[in-house]
Amino acid sequence: MNGAALLEVEQLDITFAGAHGRASARAVDGLSFEIRAGETLALVGESGCGKSTTALALMGLLDARAAHIEAARLRFAGTDLLELPEASWRGLRGGSIGMIFQDPLAALNPVRTIGRQIGEALKLHRGLSGRAARNETLALLHEVGIPEPARRIDDYPHRLSGGMRQRVVIAMALAGQPRLLIADEPTTALDVTIQAQILALLARLQQQTGMALLLITHDLGIVGQLADRVAVMYAGRKVEERPAAELFDDPRHPYTQRLLQARPLRGGARARLAEIPGAVPAPGAVARGCAFAPRCTFAQAACREAVPAWRQIGEGGVGCVFDLRAGAINAHDRGSHAA
Repeated sequence: MNGAALLEVEQLDITFAGAHGRASARAVDGLSFEIRAGETLALVGESGCGKSTTALALMGLLDARAAHIEAARLRFAGTDLLELPEASWRGLRGGSIGMIFQDPLAALNPVRTIGRQIGEALKLHRGLSGRAARNETLALLHEVGIPEPARRIDDYPHRLSGGMRQRVVIAMALAGQPRLLIADEPTTALDVTIQAQILALLARLQQQTGMALLLITHDLGIVGQLADRVAVMYAGRKVEERPAAELFDDPRHPYTQRLLQARPLRGGARARLAEIPGAVPAPGAVARGCAFAPRCTFAQAACREAVPAWRQIGEGGVGCVFDLRAGAINAHDRGSHAA
């Protein structure tokens, strides 16, 4: 996609201080990616891979007392986010950068009506109040598919279904007219039908507004519907990034391959899911080498000695010494494969 990057992330490290004398742990390690206006990048991986931590860092929501953030570059629309004072963050967060959180009920204030909450966002980011804010709130509720907005505007969150609450959260994120929308597991708690409606809504809103979308998920089943590019994370590191169609057709990292094999089949087909043995290691648990090596059928001596170098593949790349396509080792160490 042509044009300058809207969001630039280069060599992002996020380290959490250890409690009660424990060593600090790096949750995100050397992460790099960029997003252009109108583009959708999906950040995927199992729980514990650092996806949501990355999103919170981009929103300036990590506790500075517990988390230390470093990066060669962390810029949004030319603004250095690492140097941004908190007063400026309040204007940017929820405005030019919007976010949809995993749990809509937790994201909404239970003792305020949805109309009041959207109105507060409109007042903060667009200077609207009174009748103008209420009219715009009604328009936003209609835009995100809330039936009978004039009746629902004075409802409290508990009176809405999970899908309706998620639509309200999307309306609040849109209130600031964001140039970048971060959607963190936006359909996790929803049934399949409502999930499809929310994904279609996001795609339509993006087409109408031209905003960039960072979709964070562990579900590759929804990625193919929205993403232009996919970045795969494992244990805090990016292990593969490719255009979506290429990644689905020709995964080049063993972890990506296993994630794709673990997808539930569509169309009612029945099959046993291909599980990935083991679990994602805790932050800081891997002293050296590739963190996926203990779970990888292609692992070898070189994998445990150093983090694999990034290998460029067309418009993307992969961090692995083994070439899945060629069935060959891409390192000088050609030792036998571990079982």
